[in-house]
Amino acid sequence: MQEASADGDSVVAYQQLDKRDSLNARVVASIYVDPAAGVSQLPQMMRLRDQFAGNRIRATSAKIFADGVIEAHTSALLEPYLDTHDRGPANLPPARFDSLAIALDKAGFQIHVHAIGDRAVRMALDAIEAAQRANGAHDARDHIAHLEMIDTLDLPRFKSLGVYANFQPLWAFRDSYIRELTEPVLGPERSSRLYPLGDVDAAGGTIVAGSDWGVSSLNPLEAIEVGVTRCDPAATVACVPWLPKERISLEKMIAAYTIVGARLAFDEKLTGSITVGKAADLIVLDRDLFAIPPEQISKARVLLTLLNGHDIFRDASLR
Repeated sequence: MQEASADGDSVVAYQQLDKRDSLNARVVASIYVDPAAGVSQLPQMMRLRDQFAGNRIRATSAKIFADGVIEAHTSALLEPYLDTHDRGPANLPPARFDSLAIALDKAGFQIHVHAIGDRAVRMALDAIEAAQRANGAHDARDHIAHLEMIDTLDLPRFKSLGVYANFQPLWAFRDSYIRELTEPVLGPERSSRLYPLGDVDAAGGTIVAGSDWGVSSLNPLEAIEVGVTRCDPAATVACVPWLPKERISLEKMIAAYTIVGARLAFDEKLTGSITVGKAADLIVLDRDLFAIPPEQISKARVLLTLLNGHDIFRDASLR
């Protein structure tokens, strides 16, 4: 699990569970970075990281919010919103973003960025590139989350910079937010490029997936279905896929929630696949996802969850 915006109290809670051997997940906490405070908060972040290194909890990542959301016009766009004719605010100017990324990278933090708009995504990529130039390229596994809009010119940079594209696939269908709040302020051309999982995949980028819980459902099966179908998993009638070229395969969606997620956490030698010698972190489903219509993926039920070979959850029907 990636804790997307941790403070001291939340890391303490994870550590207390870990010390009692009650933490039933492997957690990488991304420490919240105040855009206004910049590099001045780095010593405190380093103390948190060093203090809260545990068995199943690590506070080794840093979370930067580059912008807000399109619906509130707080997302940073390359071209203006159609109704307000401004480009939306970025939470920090490019030069400060670059210097912050350079400092975090030099201190050994994994950089984790919230970026919704295409300008915010470009700023994040620019900042990570600046860190690589300043500190030398290394196996940082930085990632940018949400990625509602990515300019076409920036698609190849995920591969070239080694930045993981951290999508929330559950959002990638044409719901009321898209119809009523997003498409009218972006127009047809930009709206045709929303949540571009297929484009990132075609450009060779590495896709990892998350939930953004508690904003949306924690259930990855629902999100996997949307990534494969681009349809509402709760739909009761046949769906026409939204932006069908942005669909990706079931194999890649499952990987995004398993082995790629483990690589993002630097845990791929321990977990992420069912392999001899790794921890027995696995689930058992009530059906084979590859043997059913994709629109039924979200109906699958978890019968068993194991962490390091120990039961975390067992359905009463499983003997």
